[in-house]
Amino acid sequence: MKNFKTIIFVTFFLCTYTFLNAEEFEDKRVIESRVTFQKISHQNPWLVGEPFTRKLNIIHLGKGLFFGVTLSKQNPVYAEFESFDYSVPKLSIKAYDGETGFLLLESTGMNKLPKPVGLDLKQTAKHCPSGKSKYVYLPFSKTPIKVFLLDQKKTEESDFFFKNQLLCGITISDFLIPTDYVELFLRSGGKSFPHPGFLFDVNLTPSEKEYYSKSFPNPLLVTEVVPGVGPAYNLFPGDLVTMINSFSLTKVDDWDRADKIFDLVLRKSDGRLRELGETVQLKLYRNFQNLSVSYDLRAYDSNDFLIPEEAKNRRPLYLIVGGFFFTELSNAYLKEFGSEYRVKSEKKLVYLSDYYQKKVHPVREKIVILSRVFPLEGNLGYQDFQDLVLEKVNGTRISSLSQLKTLLQSEQNSYFAFEMSGGKIAFFTKREILDLQQELQSTYKLGRSYNLEE
Repeated sequence: MKNFKTIIFVTFFLCTYTFLNAEEFEDKRVIESRVTFQKISHQNPWLVGEPFTRKLNIIHLGKGLFFGVTLSKQNPVYAEFESFDYSVPKLSIKAYDGETGFLLLESTGMNKLPKPVGLDLKQTAKHCPSGKSKYVYLPFSKTPIKVFLLDQKKTEESDFFFKNQLLCGITISDFLIPTDYVELFLRSGGKSFPHPGFLFDVNLTPSEKEYYSKSFPNPLLVTEVVPGVGPAYNLFPGDLVTMINSFSLTKVDDWDRADKIFDLVLRKSDGRLRELGETVQLKLYRNFQNLSVSYDLRAYDSNDFLIPEEAKNRRPLYLIVGGFFFTELSNAYLKEFGSEYRVKSEKKLVYLSDYYQKKVHPVREKIVILSRVFPLEGNLGYQDFQDLVLEKVNGTRISSLSQLKTLLQSEQNSYFAFEMSGGKIAFFTKREILDLQQELQSTYKLGRSYNLEE
């Protein structure tokens, strides 16, 4: 009888505890959760990396959508609430911006949800702190974000700042990212934020000012145009921009010039954020001529670089032929050598990354490298081939993995001569490559010998 009473009491306690926690959950503005990421290796792209988790504060934006800011340049696979109730289903990834780490989660099958946080931009502008603002780059990001500077430094982890019941933005360190970024991310369905498309210099020396300002006072000197993002082939380093969206740069003060330029490109005249696809008009001066340039705003993406920074929104590309592991050179590949990658990795590859990373190629060329050789009976003698640039196959210059795959599938070739940097050459007949592929699969049990976009 005593045991029966104990069982009843424990059951009642657990039910009451779960109910109270659910009630507390419904009343919370900020909910603790965990995000699970899948590791991706650029040096071993055929492997499924071990998942890892990070804590994340999120807010409910209504209709089962939750928002938070997590690690950038990662691969989130799902999230879940901190275990107040083990029956709660996982949160699916609705949208993720690898530049900022902005994350939109979706919950299905939950009967009770917290009250949604309102995103009233008019009330936010009226009641939330503003003060001094500036454009900054979040960790590992290339996209400028306008923030307000806080008087007191917060934690390095992202959190939310409220004034009464009003969401004023996201705090990271001593920055406050205003609510309009959250509102646009939700309204656009989780799209990335625009990048200006070009870089500029506002700290000109007196002699540079005198040289460039002979015809136009206070021009904007273009220093770089981002391939695939900015108006490539229409805007060039050394161009002088005199007007942005019909606004003359002679009216822009020197003391906050950089921030005002970003405002003119990334925000409308009423201060609202521009969205992807909106048009920017530039008036510029080049070679004693006045010119006009028009282009659409895009998100920052390094896929069009000769040497991209990472494999955005996909697993890294690779092709294994005869035990030779080929991939396309990226900065992420080099950085997997560790914090001292500049010393520990192949010097030629570091040199290429430094000097040719953002080189524009109309045909989207890439640098194909032989990362290493899987030891097999049929390719003995090539085990020391590592981190070499693949220059030619059968005399044809190689500019991408897909081109290499097409060449190897050609019925016309009965042999293949691989010419690599350092004067190294590997030679195989077609029959030898087929035998090596079978040996590779039986020895290493790889799921696939390639990962290429079809």
